[in-house]
Amino acid sequence: MMQPGTKILTALALAALLPAALAGQDYPRRPVRLIVPYAAGGGADTLARMLGQRLGELLEQPVVVENKPGGATITGTQFVVKAAPDGHTLLIGTANLATNAALFGQLPYDASRDLAPVSLLVRVPVFAFAHAGANIASLNDLVAQSHGTPGGLSYATAGNGSAPHLAGELFRLESKSRIAHIPYNGSAQAAAALVGGQVPLSFDNLSPLLAHVKTGAVVPLAIAMPERSGIAPEVPTFKELGYPMQAYSWWGVLAPAGTPPAIVERLNQEIRKALQMPQIRDKLHAQGMQAVGSSAAEFAAHIRAETDKWRRVVTDARIQTQ
Repeated sequence: MMQPGTKILTALALAALLPAALAGQDYPRRPVRLIVPYAAGGGADTLARMLGQRLGELLEQPVVVENKPGGATITGTQFVVKAAPDGHTLLIGTANLATNAALFGQLPYDASRDLAPVSLLVRVPVFAFAHAGANIASLNDLVAQSHGTPGGLSYATAGNGSAPHLAGELFRLESKSRIAHIPYNGSAQAAAALVGGQVPLSFDNLSPLLAHVKTGAVVPLAIAMPERSGIAPEVPTFKELGYPMQAYSWWGVLAPAGTPPAIVERLNQEIRKALQMPQIRDKLHAQGMQAVGSSAAEFAAHIRAETDKWRRVVTDARIQTQ
């Protein structure tokens, strides 16, 4: 039989848990802000707007996408870290959560401490691209021309610390090519620079450049994944061409640390439902994105693994941000 003192302690414990349990039932109480740490028009922005529309329907509150680019995603991330932990301000977290920890000596936040993972959304393979007018049709052409051009060649990415940036630097070392990184403020700007001929090369995801690949303005040279892409099967892998490297961007949803577990779980459930909708899943596939939808714990483990992986690459390649 339970002693009186034990009954009191049990009652107090249940009373303490009750607000957290109820938090998910009346959530959300107002529109939800979904922060994209990149400029509008890139792949992360496209995904956020696609997800936001469906998530808003499931949550029965508008999900408003806001772009806060800058500082290799640090600006937008810090904004969410400082937000109230009530589930009404969320972050589209990117591979920069892992790479920034390796690239920058100090950050204004600790992603593992200051953010609560909700769900991994997608994996997005990194490709190497060339401007059609650059007379580069293969990785061999790229390497040869980089040595034959005074000063070498430049390549664009969505910014310092991005997965495409580290992929480009890893290829530079493995191929001994003379290529230099030019960071842009998001994939949209990097894609515009490549299409406009301001740079001859780019390391990026397929989505921002897919339309230009179809018109022939941009040439995809290789994909940094173990297998070829289902929507671009003619593009060889780096491994096939002698460079066994793997790199992909990834995007997920995170909340400020301290967000009640019930709200995190509610968001996780609704996000996974949205990713299973044919109108989202099929569109992601058509853009070269691999839909995932994970538990919060799986996403946290993924971030840890990616951080360890890219920290080794940064150290081995002696990569520094400009």
